[in-house]
Amino acid sequence: MENKSGKSRETAANLANARASASRGSATVEAIIRAAERLWGIHGIEGASLREIGVAAGSANKSPVAYHFSNRNGLIVAICRRREPALEVRRRALFVAAEAEGELGNTLRLLHAVFQPVFEEVDEDGRHTYAAFLRSLIRFPSFDGRAMTQDLTPTGYRVLDLLREQASHLPQPLFDARLRLVNQICYAAITDLDEVHGEKPIDPPLANKIFDDALSASAHLLLLHG
Repeated sequence: MENKSGKSRETAANLANARASASRGSATVEAIIRAAERLWGIHGIEGASLREIGVAAGSANKSPVAYHFSNRNGLIVAICRRREPALEVRRRALFVAAEAEGELGNTLRLLHAVFQPVFEEVDEDGRHTYAAFLRSLIRFPSFDGRAMTQDLTPTGYRVLDLLREQASHLPQPLFDARLRLVNQICYAAITDLDEVHGEKPIDPPLANKIFDDALSASAHLLLLHG
C-alpha cells in the first residue's frame, strides 16, 4: 500500500514541475512575440524567417514558432492580440470624446483616434516597434487583417465605416488604395525618427509635429475628389 505522505510529496512535486514548465512556456511565447515584432518591423514580414525569430528569442527548440503559433499568420495574430487590447481602450476614449464634442464628421479627428494610440505605444527603449510592425504588415497582402483582428479593435473599424461614409464620392477601389496610403504615411511618420536617430534621443516636439503633419496630409488625401 502506497504511503500517503509520499504520494502527497510526489503530487506537490508534479504540480511544481507543471508550474515551472508553464512559466517557461509563457516566457518563451513572450520572447518570440517580442522578437517577431522587432525583426518584422525592421526587415518586413517576409524578411525574417520563423527560424530566425526563434533564434532571436533565444529558444533552444528547433521550431518554437511552429510549436506555439502553428505558422506565420498565427504569430502575426499573437502580436496584435498582445498590443491591441490596450490600444483599443485608448482609441475608444478618443472616439467617445470626439463623439461628445460632435466631431465624428471631422476626418482629422477620426484619424487621430485611430493612430494616436499607436503613436503613444513604445517599447522599453522608447521605440515604436509595433508601428514598424504594422507598417510592414501593410505590405504583406496574404494576411487578412480584418478577418483575423476585427474583434480586437471594434472602434477602429467603426472609424473606418465613418470614413467610408465621408468619402462616399469615391469608388471603392480608389478609397481602398487611399486608405493604404494613409496607413503607410501615418506609420512612416511614427517610425521615421526611430530610424533617423538610431540610438540617439528623439526630440518629442519634432516627433509630434511630424505625426500631426502626417494626419493632416492623410485627411486631405482621403477626401480628395477622384
